[in-house]
Amino acid sequence: MRGLGAPRASGAPSAALLKAAAWERAYVVRDFRRIAVVVGITLALLVVAGIAINLLLK
Repeated sequence: MRGLGAPRASGAPSAALLKAAAWERAYVVRDFRRIAVVVGITLALLVVAGIAINLLLK
């Protein structure tokens, strides 16, 4: 049985593997950017809703 974290591959990675890894990193970066945009819009809507409620209840 192998220990945890033991390397499973040896040698230099292939060009196809490097290309796939770069594509995956780009996808993750785009995904995090989309999540940040959604969180920002949600927070802005919450602030606007809070201001609107305070104005309507006065």
